Amino acid sequence: MIYLCTKTSIQYNMIREFWAENFLSIKERQTVNFETKSKDDEWASVDVGGNKRVNKLAVIYGANASGKSNLLLAIQNVFELLYYPQNDRSQPVLTRRAFALNNDKSSTLFVSFYANDIRYDYTITFNEKYILDELMDWYPHGAKALFYERHFVSEDSWAKIKFGDLKLSAKSKDTFLRNTLNNHSVLSVFGKMAFNNDAQYIADLHRWMTSYMHEVNSMQNALATMLRSAEKNDKTKRFFLKLLQKADFNIVDFYTEVVSEKHPIGNMLAIGNSTEPITSIPTFKIQQTKAYFKCAAGDKIFILSLDEQSKGTKKFLSNLSYLYSALTGDHVFLIDEIDSELHDDLLLYFLNAFVLNSKKSQLIFTTQETALLDEELLNTHRDFVFLAEKDRVGAYSKYTRVDEFGLHKNLSLYNAYKTGRLGAVPQLGSPIIYMDDDED
Repeated sequence: MIYLCTKTSIQYNMIREFWAENFLSIKERQTVNFETKSKDDEWASVDVGGNKRVNKLAVIYGANASGKSNLLLAIQNVFELLYYPQNDRSQPVLTRRAFALNNDKSSTLFVSFYANDIRYDYTITFNEKYILDELMDWYPHGAKALFYERHFVSEDSWAKIKFGDLKLSAKSKDTFLRNTLNNHSVLSVFGKMAFNNDAQYIADLHRWMTSYMHEVNSMQNALATMLRSAEKNDKTKRFFLKLLQKADFNIVDFYTEVVSEKHPIGNMLAIGNSTEPITSIPTFKIQQTKAYFKCAAGDKIFILSLDEQSKGTKKFLSNLSYLYSALTGDHVFLIDEIDSELHDDLLLYFLNAFVLNSKKSQLIFTTQETALLDEELLNTHRDFVFLAEKDRVGAYSKYTRVDEFGLHKNLSLYNAYKTGRLGAVPQLGSPIIYMDDDED
């Protein structure tokens, strides 16, 4: 996944709706829709045509183990299936497990999304071994049309594949047919085969996922590499420094360097236990990017490495990479536990900056920071908020958008959630613990 985007022509790339059946903690079909009926605050959503708008933000609340993260993983998985091919028919389908009590049944994922201003609706049904069915429709001129469909025939047979009017040559269609194994999607074949220009519609969609559809927490690793990329662009570096100063981290500059470090080869414990004298330890060199920060304390400057920075500073840095990409391009981000290691004021600042300044990017995230519900951003835009709740009998996850509760606009969303009126909170009981097994 890319870290920074500098394209100037911004298109809308958004997830409109998603549902899943029999996937991780999801048993029966659970749907989340990100469309909004509100036109009061146009900065909070994106006009996707057809008199419809899609929210830039979606936040998922719920108790621990309620299925918040699983919803993000399900969204990620449907795009993984679309994008990544398999090279061996013996490999399992690239997916997480089905709902534990329905392991013998197939799973189904659906996503409706906009890529390069075109709407696509995609449904895939599968088990651990085979893709059973795929259907992708698209709306190239506003009207629904077939992109492709595929059906499982048998373990040792090619899938049955039908393409819509994609201008594919007979040769390209045959290439897709012969290289679509039963354990990966039709579209993913583009990632391992060469095609002529007649496959342009498929190429555009496949490449869109590379650049604009991001995996869960995709930018929270390799911070030093991200900072090195930012350092090479004056505009990008000024952005990072400006936001770091706004966050009051005392950081006035940063720089990076690539260094070679020696690492031991083999089992060092075995070498240490050897009865033979050790004359030298075999090593290999690896290049690593190191990042350093110039920090101000009054009129004095001192240097801290990235490793010496606090977890909160590192988390804010990773969020800045999301923010910069959102402001300069059009991306879909999935972030799990966005509030971890971050002060609630910094989190609120980041979310406001994202929704107010991004043009056509979307952020879907989970959080435990209930104080956000008392802020105007979420209390006013209640269709941003989804609640995840685990059924106490069936142990499966359910998801509800807050505006479906019909809570009066003058009533506090925060108070309604904290008092349990909306559900999706832990059922903890009394804090008094009895050690006697006969007591509750």
